[in-house]
Amino acid sequence: MTDVIEEYAAKKAEAVAKEASEKAQARNIELAKDLLSEGESIERTVRLSKLSEAEVRELASKLTA
Repeated sequence: MTDVIEEYAAKKAEAVAKEASEKAQARNIELAKDLLSEGESIERTVRLSKLSEAEVRELASKLTA
C-alpha cells in the first residue's frame, strides 16, 4: 500500500513540476515578444527572457512577418 501512495505522490509531484515549467516557458516567451516589439536587441532579449538565441530569433521573425 505504501508503494502505491509513494508512486502517486511521485507522479503528482512530476505533474506539478511540469506544469510550473510550462508556465515559466510561456511567461518567458511573452516577455521576449514584448521586448522585441519594444525594439530590444536579440542579445538583450535572450539574456532577459532566458530563452535560447534560436527561440528568440524565431519569435523575432514571426513578429516581423
